[in-house]
Amino acid sequence: MSSTWNTTVKNLTCLDKEALTQQAPMLTMALCAAAVLFATVPLQIPELTIALFGAMVYAWLHMFEPKKQGKTMADPLKAERGYLKSKDIEASMSGHAARPSKKKEVKQECRKPSSVPISAPTFQGVGWEAEVGELLSQIMPTAEGNQMVKDLVSSVKRAIWPFLPEAEVAGFAIGNPARRCAYGVAVPEIDIVLTVSPEVILRGLERKGTPGGCSVLRRDPRKLHKAAIRACTDQLVSKAGFKFRRSAFKSEDPKVTLLAPGASEGAVSLDFSVNSAMPLHSAALLTECGRLEPRAKELILLVRRWARDRGISHVAKGHLPPYAWSLLAIYFLQAGSEDGSGLLPPLAGFERSAALAGKAGSRTESGSERSPSKDTEGQKSTAALFQEFLRFYAKDFNYRNEAVSVRLGRRAPPAIALPLNVIVPEAGGGTEGAPSI
Repeated sequence: MSSTWNTTVKNLTCLDKEALTQQAPMLTMALCAAAVLFATVPLQIPELTIALFGAMVYAWLHMFEPKKQGKTMADPLKAERGYLKSKDIEASMSGHAARPSKKKEVKQECRKPSSVPISAPTFQGVGWEAEVGELLSQIMPTAEGNQMVKDLVSSVKRAIWPFLPEAEVAGFAIGNPARRCAYGVAVPEIDIVLTVSPEVILRGLERKGTPGGCSVLRRDPRKLHKAAIRACTDQLVSKAGFKFRRSAFKSEDPKVTLLAPGASEGAVSLDFSVNSAMPLHSAALLTECGRLEPRAKELILLVRRWARDRGISHVAKGHLPPYAWSLLAIYFLQAGSEDGSGLLPPLAGFERSAALAGKAGSRTESGSERSPSKDTEGQKSTAALFQEFLRFYAKDFNYRNEAVSVRLGRRAPPAIALPLNVIVPEAGGGTEGAPSI
């Protein structure tokens, strides 16, 4: 009985709620009418007329307003029960359908052919030997190129002297800078090196008023090195008319590439650095190789020119620098022959260059004092040596288990202290061993 009574009470309660729900609009309208009546009773006829006129004007203006489309709302019950995802709810509230998410496509590098392609050089001679000989006559150092370097050194001295009067400037040219060639601006033939002590650099920066002071530069020699290059570059550009081309501060040997002023037949580029030993070592090795074996100097210049024309000696793109290509050529002449005898001795046999290497070059090991072969039987030409150079590093040299060591001058595995260089192909796949030089 009690359950039947409870069910009856619940049914009556539901009926009362439904009746109240149906009567609610009627009650609301009655209350609004009563409120309007009580509000207008105290008013006079002129006031009622003004109120009615204002209501009619408002209604007339409201008719000309553009109608806004109503936004579809998501069902809150479905949203609470998890039937709709958050993206669907946002899309339904904004009035747009949910769009499928697009995966971010990885853009692949697309290299386009140059609008001005590099034309191959033309020669008067016929045949491989004749063409290589003609090219060597063009790239060998000349008196005109040496005079060009001297003039550039004088211009740099005049621009740097007010800033660093104690500095020394030296210029080096590998090859003939007067000959314009492909990638001549990207890979300059001229190196200008400023030699100055860190204390003098700090005093010069203080006189110039470096922003932030020199306290940080005193604690970080590499930052001081870069600050000196920047300050000198500002002097060369503003005082001497040089043009800034690019900087290479991320490399182990920071430098900037500049264009020389007053170049009438094309731009003459140069690399400017501060306290750099690499240009001196490169020039000393080239001179020493020419003294020991003239073909060695020709091969080094030919390899450097070939690497530059092929676009594979641009350091900013991750290529080997020209100095590394020189070491590759020297090592080939030391240990690249099939019979084990080379045209050049190990570094200990270089009278002038061995002193630049310091203790590492003065240390001798078993077999390091080997004398070079004179190659009296059928002397090979530079053109033939260049072909053997390419064949040696393409087929014979083991990049994983050998190292290029001009100091040893013989084929041997890399030392533990040398870093392991690995090449990762752009197309993916396995890795390849890179030369340790």
